[in-house]
Amino acid sequence: MLDRKKEMHFQEINMPDFIVPKRFQLTNNLQVYAMEGGGQELCRLDLVFEAGSKIQNKALQASLTNALLLEGTANKKGEEIHESLDFYGAYTQVDVNSDRAVVSLFTLNKYFNEVLPLFIDALKNPIFPEDEFQIALAQKKQSFRINSEKVEFIARNTFFNTLFGTHPYGFSVTLEDFDRITRQDLVDFHTANYKNAALNVYIAGMLPSNTESMLNEYLGTWALKASNSLDVYSPVHKTEKTHLFKDAAMQSAIRIGRSCFNTHHEDYQPLKFLSVVLGGYFGSRLMSNIREDKGLTYGIGAMCVQQEECGYFCISTEVKGESTQLALQEIYLELKRLREALIPEKELSLVKNYIMGQILKSADGPFAQISLLKNMHIQGTDFEFYDSYQEMLNQLDANLLKDLANKYLKEEDLCEIVVGNTSE
Repeated sequence: MLDRKKEMHFQEINMPDFIVPKRFQLTNNLQVYAMEGGGQELCRLDLVFEAGSKIQNKALQASLTNALLLEGTANKKGEEIHESLDFYGAYTQVDVNSDRAVVSLFTLNKYFNEVLPLFIDALKNPIFPEDEFQIALAQKKQSFRINSEKVEFIARNTFFNTLFGTHPYGFSVTLEDFDRITRQDLVDFHTANYKNAALNVYIAGMLPSNTESMLNEYLGTWALKASNSLDVYSPVHKTEKTHLFKDAAMQSAIRIGRSCFNTHHEDYQPLKFLSVVLGGYFGSRLMSNIREDKGLTYGIGAMCVQQEECGYFCISTEVKGESTQLALQEIYLELKRLREALIPEKELSLVKNYIMGQILKSADGPFAQISLLKNMHIQGTDFEFYDSYQEMLNQLDANLLKDLANKYLKEEDLCEIVVGNTSE
């Protein structure tokens, strides 16, 4: 029988064995990264465009263009495209953030020859039908109206605007922006950033035997342009404390944090580790104190996020309005503990194992590993990063983390955004 009086034994976790990607160029010099593996006859194709919202000329231009890519060409209506993909058991995903836009195709490899031409034609030659544009715009506008009443939505937008100001990372949409955008804006954005594209291509899974020739046929003629120049961006350090009262709000949304660097800075990974100790997993300090002990919230987290040009640290939660001040007090108490007391070796070991477990989970299979590779390339590295990362984890100690907390996590150096019941 299991002896529950004995503490569980934690086994040291090592880095997974990453699949070595094959790299080849198409006739137009487009870079393709192929990762073969998996036990099912499926493949995934990702096209990563430098078409994020930071290069748009109008609000909503990047997100609407990305969302409507597969909604019709001169020869096929959107419903015909989707019905054809459904017939072959294929499906697509689209995603866009400040830096990049991604369009993904998932298909059985035996139907790769039928699905790929349809998919590429839809991406290259969308007409953005006016009726589809108006429906998507109305849906986004209604969703925006609903979200604009939520304290969490207001706090998030205020937080990023406070940190990044007029930079695109700090931009937030307004209701008036929905009346300014037109279908032609989508056509123009597509012509500039998709038809003439700076992109990389990734394919993973059990690949068809003719993968390279098919990609060359349908992607080898894509009009390419040079990558957008990456500006050096150093956000002005802000320390504002902003409390916005929202009438009749039952909860208060709290955002505490600061702008910082991204993964190119030597302190980024140790600071990210510190954010996990603070609030990056279910047994973290913030969760143990503010959820488990005090019962003030359903969930609270801390994170350190890297973007292409910079990064940020953030603590976020929503609490009952009458608990706002107590929650703030306890958050700053946990930050103070990090600055003044060494993290016990047992906790350090636990968090290191947790992070290694998350890496194993994120590298489970070729689809997951190709996603990791995409992110590595955006950061300017590849799987070799994980060798140095494990070395960094091994060298992390309590003294270094305490120094880091004193360097970056002082209460007076952090922004504080509270939206909701701030009457206290």
